[in-house]
Amino acid sequence: MQKTAKSTADSDKFPSHQRMVVVLVFDGVEAIDVAGPSSVFSQASLYVPGAYSLSIASPFGGHVVSNSGFTLADTEVLSHLDQSVDTLLVCGGDEIALRSAIFDQGVAQWIAQHAATTRRIASVCTGAFALAAVGLLNDRQATTHWNACDLLQELSPQTTVIKNRVYVQDQNVWTSAGVTTGIDLALALVEADLGRSLALQIARNLALPYLRSGKDAQISTSLEAQADVGPRIRDLLPWIEGNLKDSLGVEALAQRVSMSTRNFARVFRAQTGDTPAQFVARARYKQATRLHEQTNWPKEKIAQASGYKSVDTMARALARYAID
Repeated sequence: MQKTAKSTADSDKFPSHQRMVVVLVFDGVEAIDVAGPSSVFSQASLYVPGAYSLSIASPFGGHVVSNSGFTLADTEVLSHLDQSVDTLLVCGGDEIALRSAIFDQGVAQWIAQHAATTRRIASVCTGAFALAAVGLLNDRQATTHWNACDLLQELSPQTTVIKNRVYVQDQNVWTSAGVTTGIDLALALVEADLGRSLALQIARNLALPYLRSGKDAQISTSLEAQADVGPRIRDLLPWIEGNLKDSLGVEALAQRVSMSTRNFARVFRAQTGDTPAQFVARARYKQATRLHEQTNWPKEKIAQASGYKSVDTMARALARYAID
């Protein structure tokens, strides 16, 4: 449920003026690239009235048909924007449609004309190719969808393409990976403007499992682990990650999926490539690392939330994975 209460963001970061956010779209755009970030900025303005004005703009204005077939109505004409742009966010989409927008419909020219006066420029997914087309990624680090990283590197050799990252910031240019990572990117932009507490509140409203950082991998190891497993093990994996404080020995896990301990251990390893203990250890390590990076919690609280018996046990585990 969306709330209209006053933001919990840091008071000294409240905006003194409204920031204009332009989400650049085109026929063939990926719908989630548009909807995810737009929802984040809209919610930020509910908590901090006047924080942002949001414009969905396209080369010709009017209706834009997404690659999934539904229509974005009444987009603004890109060249008619008469306000200074604070944040430009270029969406990705179908390759042919994106190329047409960049080179035939004036998107590259418009970005080049406004880049110097725009405080912050960002892209979602293959929108990075529009930034590369005008040289904005030259001598910078950047990312895009994992399936397009090699092509971006080939077409933009002066860019250091960072593969398998949720998003990358290099000065005032931000690039993100595929589709849903646009939400993570937008939350990071809001956090930079209005504080972490507001970004966390919006993440809770969007029912995100956690707030991913730019260091997180865009290819989920949990998703990969679920790819070739049967239904009982598939359902168990996210349960383990959500219940790290519980007793997660092989006997307890086997009982949860109604299997004998010996058969469970054999099936789990055959289907995931890990022993149950290895999977649990890695999940606890990832949780502890994330909490270290994203909270100011004391070590005792992080250890408890990650399922470690003590801070010393957690420290040894973190050191072991760092070496590995």
